[in-house]
Amino acid sequence: MKRLWFIAIPLILIVGGALLILNILQPALPDPTGQHLVGYQRTHLQQGDRWADVQIFYPATEATDQQPKAMPKTLAAQMAKSFGMPEAAMQDDRPLPAYIGAKAVAGAHPVLIFNHGHGMYANQNSHQVIELASHGYVVIAISHPGHSLVSYKGDKAVFKAEDIANYAPGEAEILLARQAEGYDQLREAATIDEWTTAMAALETDAFGEISGQFQDWIDNNKLVLNKAPDLQSGTVPTTVAGALDLDKIGYFGHSFGGAVATHMNMRDDRVSASYSLDGPAFTWSIADAPNGAFCFAYGNANNQAGIKSDMSWVNQQIAKSTNGCELVFDGAAHMNFSDLNEISFLKFFGMLGPVDHQVMRNSLNHSLVEFFNSTLRNQGEMTEVEGTTLVQHDLKG
Repeated sequence: MKRLWFIAIPLILIVGGALLILNILQPALPDPTGQHLVGYQRTHLQQGDRWADVQIFYPATEATDQQPKAMPKTLAAQMAKSFGMPEAAMQDDRPLPAYIGAKAVAGAHPVLIFNHGHGMYANQNSHQVIELASHGYVVIAISHPGHSLVSYKGDKAVFKAEDIANYAPGEAEILLARQAEGYDQLREAATIDEWTTAMAALETDAFGEISGQFQDWIDNNKLVLNKAPDLQSGTVPTTVAGALDLDKIGYFGHSFGGAVATHMNMRDDRVSASYSLDGPAFTWSIADAPNGAFCFAYGNANNQAGIKSDMSWVNQQIAKSTNGCELVFDGAAHMNFSDLNEISFLKFFGMLGPVDHQVMRNSLNHSLVEFFNSTLRNQGEMTEVEGTTLVQHDLKG
């Protein structure tokens, strides 16, 4: 018996230690705080030869026995390829707190459209998307064929093209260094003209490659807006037919997707509000006297590839000219504004900043709900949530 315990105790310690490590590495799933369950539907929208894959999260009345996976195998394989990680380490079959085909809550709900970051995937901000849906928003997350890691047209998977978000050795460091320099210049701009000059130079020097892909994303977003009435009428069959308030449409997005959100709010009268998560605003997006409400969230502790940068206040001149709001999340890096925020050990690789991941998640969720409640529902106002500095510009003040 003593010999058995001599063998068993180390085995228990090894297995327990392995489980502890897996628990530490396993990111937290969304834990929505709204009053509603969240429903889920995936489909594609098409107009002519153009199509986009959309995942729809919405307030639901009941649970079903089917839920989407946090990181299904096909997506995990593409993530592993992009990050140079083992596929098994990326796959996560745990169910998200959303229910496939659930009945939508009756009534017309404001619509929010989400665009992911360059070279990433539609569910990269599941914490924010599901949080907003639980508070009564219909959230449409777009996959861009050939640009997103994986897009689906029916059962057919389309993967990210090899020339998207794929940099030669040393190229990324050069671009990141130029971005860091450009952010300083944008922050120092005292007028919209100075901002435009600095941003135009940055577009040429650091954003040249992805700038050429921008119009494709805009056209995909126009497609989604054009087909939204078909979702509402049921012409495109989904469980959200009759549940969309198409007079209240907002946008949010991360990084490149944040730039898309700002552009759509500037340039499309169907959009009423936008919230950019650590994304730039491009010169070609800026319109005279836009009618929408704008907000820009920034991180100030980016350290990608050992190159430090501070994105705080880089869109200040745009925020001022639109009576918009700005929030700096102290200690946040660029990828803290995505679900990678939940993988704390990424701090050791410079992908995340020193901000506490739970504070980051909760504050970002809270500020998004506050912003869209105030702008699309006329309920409440923005507040300075934990770990942030908030500026609300008002030209009338």
